[in-house]
Amino acid sequence: MEKKIEFYSEGCLIKGLLYLSDSYSENEKYPLVILCHGFAGFKELFLPDFAKNFIQHGFAVLTFDYRGFGESEGEKGKIVPEYQVRDIRNAILYIKTLSLIDSDKISLWGTSYGGANVITTASKECNLKCIIVQGTFGNGERVIMGGMNSDEKEKLINSLNKMATKSVLKNKSLSIPLNKMLVDKQSSAFYNNYIDKFEQLKIKIPFLTNRETLEYKPENIISNINIPILITAAESDIVNPLEESKILYEKANEPKELQIIKNAEHYDLYIGSYFEEVIEKQITWLKKYGV
Repeated sequence: MEKKIEFYSEGCLIKGLLYLSDSYSENEKYPLVILCHGFAGFKELFLPDFAKNFIQHGFAVLTFDYRGFGESEGEKGKIVPEYQVRDIRNAILYIKTLSLIDSDKISLWGTSYGGANVITTASKECNLKCIIVQGTFGNGERVIMGGMNSDEKEKLINSLNKMATKSVLKNKSLSIPLNKMLVDKQSSAFYNNYIDKFEQLKIKIPFLTNRETLEYKPENIISNINIPILITAAESDIVNPLEESKILYEKANEPKELQIIKNAEHYDLYIGSYFEEVIEKQITWLKKYGV
């Protein structure tokens, strides 16, 4: 069962879906998992399969579009980690107002960029049960610049600084189509596979998003989290390489677990046998720590 929901986050109307088992009772309170989508994502992309599996095991599930994406209000395509974390925290405030949700049993789940947002949120929120992150990163600078030489790094930094200055002086910024941002082989294949199915992917992203990501380093705050954390990683991920998950795992507090999906690429975590392996572990984790 899916129920449309909405709430406000700093003046932006946020649209989402609440998933419940068809056998749910209004007289009971359910543990909840909030699913946080990845870079330029939206609630209809990949998340429904996770939600439908989680509700089969006694959980309610909330999905929503960050401001500027999907059905939510806000400047289209603008990705600012701080804003997205606020959207997650406001989603938590919203869900605690629902009588059928056990407000003491809320867990967070985030994929890719959403995993970084979940780590950041969990470092600030003190009343969560556990978190799950998959295919995410610990250091945006390392991810973006890891394959660059010194000249390439300098060129990118100079370009971003010039754009940032122009936006301050003239209120002008450059936005480019999403497919021009997703330039690695795995992301390009993903885009080409799904563009005909989802109009939402035909969106432009500010080039200065790269600057936001360069400065985004969840690995520096993951040690502030004192609840169970499951980190799922794809062995052959070139978007957010496996090493990112290993670094996060090393810096995380117990209880923690690192699940490595052998031979999987970044987008394989959402489909087929790879997905089945991922979801089985995540359900086990939630049944142990999310209730």
